Amino acid sequence: MSHDHKPDLPSEKRRIERAGGFVEEGRVNGIIAISRAIGDMEYKNRALKPEETMVSVVPEVIVEPMKPDHEFLIIACDGIWDCMTS
Repeated sequence: MSHDHKPDLPSEKRRIERAGGFVEEGRVNGIIAISRAIGDMEYKNRALKPEETMVSVVPEVIVEPMKPDHEFLIIACDGIWDCMTS
């Protein structure tokens, strides 16, 4: 149901570059390894729309109806997926 929003993902990289940033070694401006976050204000330009900033506050939302054969739902922060696979 999801995919990692890493800075080197082509769509994320395009947004970062359009906002004046760059991706180096999988990190925004060579520093942070995430491309979406509520904080990290130094990567947000108030002159841009939230979905256009280097590090966007806009989440990806997927609606998936629950079905009888679904046993559980895992909700986790980005760091866990650096250690585990989706």
